[in-house]
Amino acid sequence: MASPLLPRIARFIERVIDALLAAALVVMVAAMLYQVFGRYVLGHAPSWSEELARYLMVWLTMLGSASVLRAGGHITVTALVDRMPPLGVRIVLALRDLAVVAATGVLAWWGVQFAQLNAVQESAAMEIPMSLPYAALPAGAGLIALLVVIARITGDPFPAATGEQF
Repeated sequence: MASPLLPRIARFIERVIDALLAAALVVMVAAMLYQVFGRYVLGHAPSWSEELARYLMVWLTMLGSASVLRAGGHITVTALVDRMPPLGVRIVLALRDLAVVAATGVLAWWGVQFAQLNAVQESAAMEIPMSLPYAALPAGAGLIALLVVIARITGDPFPAATGEQF
């Protein structure tokens, strides 16, 4: 029997991710608005705003992919799963979850290696360590793996993968 604490932990993680996504989106939009203002009103576009927006887009993509996972927001084709008996569905979803955890484990491992490798390099405009933008890959992959494991332990399959509508 799974602990009732695990679904609460997963919901908490999702709320934190959603708050980070909202904040990153606001900052990214503000940076791009300032970029346009600087270019057309001040006559000089700041170099840091485009770079900040680019790095935030990477973080939005990786964290966003983890955020939509439990809600079943990823694109999926359920033609096969819809026609399978319940045991077949459980087997296919277990294999899917193993494949996702394995793939995200590889992404997280090599993402950490890549971020560490580039930690000595600084970005051109903001002069921050390049490990910060590159850390989005292992962070997003790790969160995806964690949420898949929690869902598997609690028996909470993702809606889109089981043919349910959300």
